[in-house]
Amino acid sequence: MNNEYSLADFINQLMKWKKQLLRTAGIIILLSVAGSLLLPNYYEAETTFYAASPDLAKPIPIGGEDKDLRIYGDDKDLDRLFTIATSHDILFYLIDSFDLYKHYNIDRENSKAKFKVREELLDHFKTIKTKYGALQLIVEDKDPNTAADMANAARDQIAEIAQKIVKESQGKLIENYNRNLVKKQLQSDSLAGIIKTIKDSSGIFETWTQSGIYTKLLADATSDLEDAKGKIDFYKKYPAYRDSLIKYMAMEMGARNKMAKANAELDKYTPVLSRLKQLDQEQSRIYEQISLDKERFKQLNATYSTPFTALHLVESATVPVQKSRPKRSVIVLLTSLCGIMLSFLAVFVIENLGPAKLIKSS
Repeated sequence: MNNEYSLADFINQLMKWKKQLLRTAGIIILLSVAGSLLLPNYYEAETTFYAASPDLAKPIPIGGEDKDLRIYGDDKDLDRLFTIATSHDILFYLIDSFDLYKHYNIDRENSKAKFKVREELLDHFKTIKTKYGALQLIVEDKDPNTAADMANAARDQIAEIAQKIVKESQGKLIENYNRNLVKKQLQSDSLAGIIKTIKDSSGIFETWTQSGIYTKLLADATSDLEDAKGKIDFYKKYPAYRDSLIKYMAMEMGARNKMAKANAELDKYTPVLSRLKQLDQEQSRIYEQISLDKERFKQLNATYSTPFTALHLVESATVPVQKSRPKRSVIVLLTSLCGIMLSFLAVFVIENLGPAKLIKSS
């Protein structure tokens, strides 16, 4: 074993086994051709769509405009569709709709049947993101019609689940608005009762203007009193004008009565004025909020009852006419090359590491 082993030696060894190698190569090629012909044909059906923006499911804000409304979704919206596409709901919707247990020859009674059918489906089901940002859903099956039907059904179910998720969120939002409206209405009713009680006990009929009325009445009475006093002082100097003196003395008495009444009302009104104004302002704010919430509630209900799209369809899946696999020529070529290489390796082992060589070297 002191001589160096060369390529020429290996070629000579191959030539020595030429007949056996040719027969082996022929058998390998025939077997690979036969094996590839036994493999079933698979067909791929694909459907392409974009994610729709969730803005399409939102009501336009009160007093707002739709100039910033997005039609197409962003990467987050597309990721949401990817997640739905491989979810348990989608996979078992296809399994149940197309009876894939029977289609894939899986025994339903087997304890691992659900796992096996799911894994089998995943081997023939994939979603990819195209270079243009769309989602491409691909289903592979031995039956081209089944492949197309499954792809379209999966896409429609993805859209339905995406809509359902948004609708559930809208439903919860509507429930929250309804609860808040009931709560605010109770607050408003309670404030109205408190305000009515205070007004009834104080003899107040109008919070913001009644004090002005009595203030003006007091001012007018004060002016009349001063005027009457001046006239009385004047007519006292002239006994001949006794009738005028009596007249202005009566006016003085009337002015004093008006002042007393105005002061009495103001004394009754002033202690609760501040609180009444505060309660009125609070009630006004609640009324305004209730009005806005009711309008928002109507918009949410209208949006909830209106269908919207969760995806924008670019291309539906059509029945494929060209098989996707197997690539028989590639299988035959690779199998033949591997078999021939193993044959060469066997010759090398037999010629250089066989029992006779090992005994001789020892």
